[in-house]
Amino acid sequence: MANGGIIGPPNAATGPVCVPENIQTITASGCYTKGNPSAPDTVDLVVVAGGGSGGPEGGGGGAGGLVYIACFPLAASTVPVTIGGGGTTGGPSACGPGDNSVFGDPTNPVTAQGGGGGGGSGSPGPARNGNPGGSGGGESRNNGSVGSATQGDISGFPCSGFGNPGGNSNPTYPGLGGGGGGAGGLAGPTNGQCGGVGKGSPTIPWMPACVGDGSYFGGGGGGFRGGPPENGVGGQGGGGTNSDGYGGPQPGHSGTANTGGGGAGGGSSWGFGGSGIVVVREGAFSAPAVCPGVWQINEVYTNVKNGNWSGQ
Repeated sequence: MANGGIIGPPNAATGPVCVPENIQTITASGCYTKGNPSAPDTVDLVVVAGGGSGGPEGGGGGAGGLVYIACFPLAASTVPVTIGGGGTTGGPSACGPGDNSVFGDPTNPVTAQGGGGGGGSGSPGPARNGNPGGSGGGESRNNGSVGSATQGDISGFPCSGFGNPGGNSNPTYPGLGGGGGGAGGLAGPTNGQCGGVGKGSPTIPWMPACVGDGSYFGGGGGGFRGGPPENGVGGQGGGGTNSDGYGGPQPGHSGTANTGGGGAGGGSSWGFGGSGIVVVREGAFSAPAVCPGVWQINEVYTNVKNGNWSGQ
């Protein structure tokens, strides 16, 4: 201490430091908290709502609406999050919609719309319409009309909302219910019961393959198969499939949890919608140089005198 120094060895500045990206997946309602307080206040954001249920002997459930925003400006380091549940089926005319998912930023909350339920049809019940939702539900096997898509863009972020209407039943094969719409595409074929494809790579290239359904979300549910030619396959992105073959029990499987996939229409049972998810990506950034220790006072004096002391 006699020379004016302080305890501890002199330490040079270190850095800059490259901080890797941080991806958080939120699968239950709660909060998102910024992983690194020093990271920039912009994130890449994906919000997926719950998918709609499939209809009894009817259409596939529509996928939950999907919102994708690159460089979303955070107004707070902690944000409340609501994860929408998948729809359940209450009967031929009450096929449950999925619930909304919300990223509750205090300045600009982001809402993804729950998927529409598929049109139900008891045998030999009347035609039932597919229900509107983030992506719409498919129409029943006895025709009806398709559910419209309600997912729109978020204010201030064009081209951020994704959803499609449900599919038609097949007039050539009246036993086929229409597939549910997917976040990435229409139910297909045009007259058939396959669910619409979801949204994922390459639209969201940073999404890990282990999240969602191989990095895809929002697949439509397959429609009921009451006749040939094939099972109602769910769309990639967690859509449920009507399986077990023509003439068998024909259960409709549920959408995959935390994908927003629609449930499949079915005979002996019909699928529920898959729950939603929120995924937040904090990008990699370069942290500034830091001085983890201190300098002795004589070294400070020498550097200042020589004009190369950056801390003055």
